[in-house]
Amino acid sequence: MIVKSVTFYIKPEYVKEFIEATLENQRNSIKEKGIKAFDFLQDSENESKFLLYEVYESDDAMEEHLETEHFKKWINTVEGYFLNPRERSVYIPVSK
Repeated sequence: MIVKSVTFYIKPEYVKEFIEATLENQRNSIKEKGIKAFDFLQDSENESKFLLYEVYESDDAMEEHLETEHFKKWINTVEGYFLNPRERSVYIPVSK
């Protein structure tokens, strides 16, 4: 199991568009065989801050996700919305 968390700070004028594009990406991502969870969250105190919490069966599944058409469409749509670079962390289980 691999867990990836990605924090985004979005330019305020693009929050609505970011939400729409990310919800579409989420709907398609959860259909992927190797994805166990794909949660999209908005900060309760800062409406321009978001978190993606993704759970993959393996490293291969995580890499395969990055090659899907829906991911490529999403990243090409939203990359101009970022206020600053994404903050990414990948976690692995401590024990199996």
